[in-house]
Amino acid sequence: MASVHEAMSYLQNVLGFSPLAAGLAFGVLGAGTVLGGSAAPRVIARLGNRRTLIVGGLVQAASTAALLGLGEGHGSLALLLAATFTGGVGNMLVIVGFMATAASGLADHEQGLATGLTTMTQQIGITMGTPIMSATATTATPGTTAPAVLTGLKTAITVNTA
Repeated sequence: MASVHEAMSYLQNVLGFSPLAAGLAFGVLGAGTVLGGSAAPRVIARLGNRRTLIVGGLVQAASTAALLGLGEGHGSLALLLAATFTGGVGNMLVIVGFMATAASGLADHEQGLATGLTTMTQQIGITMGTPIMSATATTATPGTTAPAVLTGLKTAITVNTA
């Protein structure tokens, strides 16, 4: 999922949205994560942990890669909303699958430790990922115009997809 910073920058600096309107657009991401979190147990039951992790990761990567199609017009808003929704679904499939995998087969007294360690790794990823993507976008932005900002964001999106 593209970082919130990248999407906010796109909405505000390319499409000209106010901070409030840009923030409200993230309700779609929230809906995707709720759906993904609710569906994950059923997906895991059907596919297993490993396949759920793979499917969720592929959905998330494809959703992020779709953001490379963003342009300077307001018509790109539909792509952004659809991609952030499906990216949220994929992200939650990965998170729930990761947690289930980490805790499966462990004795009851080890469940808390496993959950704590997996949560810590996710927090480290978020803590490092957001500034890395922001730095990538900023470094690759050749100016302050909307096309320049879009160039930097697409570079960060490419890195994020990988």
